Amino acid sequence: MPSKTTTWPSGWPSFTPKDNDPTDTFQKDLKATIIAEYGADNLRTAWIKTCNALDGVTSRLASQGNNAVPIFEADDILSDSKALEAMKEAGCCIIRGVIPKNEAIQYFEDLKSFIADNNDTVTGWPAKSVAIYHLYSSPIQLKIKTNPRHLQVQRLLNCLWTDSSCSDDELKAQSEPVLYPDGLRIRHPGQEFLGLGPHIDGGSLSRWADEEYRKTYDAILRGGPERYDPYDMAYRKNANPAMFPGGAQCSVMRAFQGWTALTPCKPGEGGLMLVPDIKIVTAYMILRPFFKAPEGDWRKPESWELDHESSWFPGTFRWDSQLLSPASHPHLYLEDTLMSIPDMEPGDTIWWHTDMCHAVETTHNGTGPASVCYIPAAPSTPANLAYMRQHWKDLVAGVPSEDYKYLDGTGSELVLSQQNERAMKGAMSLDDIRVEGRRALGEVCYAVR
Repeated sequence: MPSKTTTWPSGWPSFTPKDNDPTDTFQKDLKATIIAEYGADNLRTAWIKTCNALDGVTSRLASQGNNAVPIFEADDILSDSKALEAMKEAGCCIIRGVIPKNEAIQYFEDLKSFIADNNDTVTGWPAKSVAIYHLYSSPIQLKIKTNPRHLQVQRLLNCLWTDSSCSDDELKAQSEPVLYPDGLRIRHPGQEFLGLGPHIDGGSLSRWADEEYRKTYDAILRGGPERYDPYDMAYRKNANPAMFPGGAQCSVMRAFQGWTALTPCKPGEGGLMLVPDIKIVTAYMILRPFFKAPEGDWRKPESWELDHESSWFPGTFRWDSQLLSPASHPHLYLEDTLMSIPDMEPGDTIWWHTDMCHAVETTHNGTGPASVCYIPAAPSTPANLAYMRQHWKDLVAGVPSEDYKYLDGTGSELVLSQQNERAMKGAMSLDDIRVEGRRALGEVCYAVR
């Protein structure tokens, strides 16, 4: 069923060369360094290849609509994990029935009661009309993400990745999931939400500025975007996506971001939007800062010139996610390729590659609340394990983990969270979590249970 962005929301910003800060010598020097390292000819070759390949991608996505998002039944992929391979080109999929529907429906009722019981201490964003709650270890979240079936799905998703830097045994160990904390959402009918336009998480300028992160995209920058493997974590696992501190940054490597639905949600009801292609769209985003648009027909990639002079990285702000718009990334034709995902039912999950462009619908035209728990699939890389060991200590203490210690803002405007989830009414005892779940949450020492 096609579900395209036929009318571009007026509340989503555009990014143009007017955003360029000519005094930003860091970004200007960074751009010059990358051009010198990889060579102007290689970058131009990659640009023309990528834009030409995008023609086929964008026309296909515009035609398919959200039929481009693969859909699987949890029972099928749990009995035949190789079935998931079919989603790698798209970089996203829906897996239905990970949590039994009746169980998920009850979880939503329990969640509403938990929030009501702790209404005086629970905070959220936006503050004036909360849609995303600053809750990371509520009983409902802990029960869902430590559910053995959910953990197995995460493990299978992690197994889609390779690592050319390690042995098969090390790769198998890395595929074990860790339960990176994330929030939850309850969005009510008619509730506007403009805060999450098209973006890519996992850092912004860090993709180019951090050397390990940049190596992830080495094949693209060297003129061979067709050789780029979006699922090789050899360099990505050592990257620092949070090298520029900010409220939107995530310190761990997420193989896939994910939502687990607690309520039904159809297109137009405040749900997720994706551009379901991972390889070519990523190559375009990586190459875009190095080229400036011509005065004439911008559609011809050969007409674009290498940008040696400016410090502009389109839609790139150090403290934020990577942002995109039709003005800044025109060859993506986001008006046609950014689409609402298919219908979701309670207990269904949606997963998308860590580099995927996504957004949240600005309006909710449904008749009931739309609620999800954010639960990603994250592998047991050394850096992720280090983060999770500290997370366990924070979890026991009741305080948010490092990425969530501040509610909002940047620099001197950062606001420290005062929430303590262990002290909330109805908090779940960590002793009630299975050993497998405790390990994935970062516990170092295990008592025999």
